[in-house]
Amino acid sequence: MARYTDRGLILRRFPYGESSLIIHVLTESFGRVHLVARGAFRAKSKLCGLLDIFDTLELTWSQSVQSTMGELQEGQLKTRRRDLTRDLTRYQTALAGLELASTAAREGLPDRSLFELLDAFLDYTSDSTRVPAIELLAFDLALLAGLGLAPVLDTCASCGNSAAPVDEAGARAAFSAGAGGRLCRKCATEARAQGVRVGTLGVEVLSAAAILSLRSAAERAALPPMPEDLFRRLRDFVDRFLEYHLETKLRSRPLPVATS
Repeated sequence: MARYTDRGLILRRFPYGESSLIIHVLTESFGRVHLVARGAFRAKSKLCGLLDIFDTLELTWSQSVQSTMGELQEGQLKTRRRDLTRDLTRYQTALAGLELASTAAREGLPDRSLFELLDAFLDYTSDSTRVPAIELLAFDLALLAGLGLAPVLDTCASCGNSAAPVDEAGARAAFSAGAGGRLCRKCATEARAQGVRVGTLGVEVLSAAAILSLRSAAERAALPPMPEDLFRRLRDFVDRFLEYHLETKLRSRPLPVATS
């Protein structure tokens, strides 16, 4: 039995028997791991009250190379985020982040950047000075970028040239999730001829997504409030793009709108 110690964030947890838990954990150095926490509900257990979602933990577990399930031995609390459980909007937003990270994480495949992204997202979401809905959008776009799936927003995803709007008002651009993002008129026509689904998306939505993709956490905090209609359209676009490329329906979406 090998023994491991690493920082972790609990993605999901399930009761096991009368007093134990099965936990899915995103670790900093080992990727997603599945652990049984025996006796976690017993008052005298050193694990009792420790294994809360949203908190950053340091966990020690043992695991056989032949097994896909490890056994949790001990743990320490590193960062407690109780504020996320006291505000419904922040709680729901944090759950949405955990669900997306759980979908993206792979068992036994180290992904330090995903761990750091989720850890920072939970910090920002628990911060009362920040807008949770905006932080979730930034998290979603950063996660897509980390997976190599970020939508191309300002140039043509196919040829790399500039992609002019497709209507006279300049309000809409050709866009295809299957082609990777925004398209110029020529590439949009070719994509349609090849059976690729191509629609249009508001230029304002693409610009807002680009701004969030490029801004640091400090710069996001200083952005002016986003109009509710624009936020709804941006949220719908990002959700659809996520679900297309991750090939799953995100159960935590849509969320209540709270942009300020």
